[in-house]
Amino acid sequence: MRLLKYFLLLILFYGCTKDKYKAPDAFFVKPQTIAVATTTLQGSTSHNITDIWYYINGQFKGAYPVGNIMPFPVSGNNTLSFFAGIKNNGISATRQPYEFYQPIIIDTTVEAGVTVNRNFTFKYKDACVFHWIESFEGYGTTTGITIQNSINTDTTYQILNKASNPTADVFEGAKCLYIALDNDHQIGQYQSTALFTLPKGGAPVYLEMNYKCNQPFDVGVYNGSSFTYVSSVNSSDGEWKKIYIQLSAGATINLAATAGWFMKAVKQTDTPQIYIDNIKIISY
Repeated sequence: MRLLKYFLLLILFYGCTKDKYKAPDAFFVKPQTIAVATTTLQGSTSHNITDIWYYINGQFKGAYPVGNIMPFPVSGNNTLSFFAGIKNNGISATRQPYEFYQPIIIDTTVEAGVTVNRNFTFKYKDACVFHWIESFEGYGTTTGITIQNSINTDTTYQILNKASNPTADVFEGAKCLYIALDNDHQIGQYQSTALFTLPKGGAPVYLEMNYKCNQPFDVGVYNGSSFTYVSSVNSSDGEWKKIYIQLSAGATINLAATAGWFMKAVKQTDTPQIYIDNIKIISY
């Protein structure tokens, strides 16, 4: 009889504990396509959103690589917020939500056990200021382009044009910047033709850029007389990629009232080749 009592108590304890610690009901969201929508004044729609950061009713719940199913341990009426995540300066260890994309916010009633397949289209925040957009499509027209050789270069850039060379390796549109170095031309350095009033004090300032290269190159800010290094861009292993580079520190260190963009490549491989497209500088 005593053993029977212990057995019944054990069953009761186990049942209570199981109910207490069982996982809450959950539903799931699986991102299908990830896109960025832009206006004509915001340039290319290209992006490199690598993760989705999500919140439930204002509480952070996790960050998942794009394509992964995200669990939501709630049911009933909730506010779900999704933020576009990037690799800051192209570094995997510095993943974070991108400052300038609006979050997607959904007020919805959710049902436990359901998986929702959803497309995500992010937009730039209304407060974004696009100081500079260069797609190189204006090259050869009255519009022209806004990049020039630096005094420190021994190599002139080229503009590839699919209209005259159908096999030209451009990212999108018809044109892109191309730099080729060799033993007689070992330094390529270029800068924006204009300088911009960028916020200082660590305020958000970002460079966006599509690129393809078989060796590293540097980027930074230029104040009309001096160059401030910000970050290196690594080889893209033969693929076009998109990078988000935080210029905040460079804009702050640079003491001039205005600053522009510069890039520099020094020959490191036998046949260095660098392609660049869709440059943007953005702040608030």
